[in-house]
Amino acid sequence: MNNDFLERPIWQQYLICILLPSTLFFIGYQFFIKDLKLQIDQQMTLYKEKRIETESLQARIERYQAAQNSSLTLITEHELAKAIERNHLSLTLFKHDQNDSGIYWDVELYGQFADFMQFISDFNDDFYYLNFQNLSISKQDGYLQIRFSLLFKEDSP
Repeated sequence: MNNDFLERPIWQQYLICILLPSTLFFIGYQFFIKDLKLQIDQQMTLYKEKRIETESLQARIERYQAAQNSSLTLITEHELAKAIERNHLSLTLFKHDQNDSGIYWDVELYGQFADFMQFISDFNDDFYYLNFQNLSISKQDGYLQIRFSLLFKEDSP
């Protein structure tokens, strides 16, 4: 074996033995640091998204608790009309009756069942109180006929 490494000048030996491995280690370490920084940035972004989602849920819980502690929110005719339009339902009958026990809204809608379920869940998400009476759903040609009455009780003095 003919090895002339030890016969080279000391600076070449130093360059090969110390400086070259140190440089390779430093470059590898920099890639490792950049990868760690990228992972930290991803984790911070995920943490911020989860924090915003948690704050949103906390606000919903606070609104729900406030609604439970105060009188329940009643829907207005305008809000009902906007919800019907937003959920692709057709209003065919709206009748407003009042007697000693409360106020009745007789409502008849045409539309799809999924749209009606979304209509109800929209009110549930906004913490509206709907007292459905006499709910009936019948199938017509390609759509559903949905009839119900909403009862709003009169507050007793």
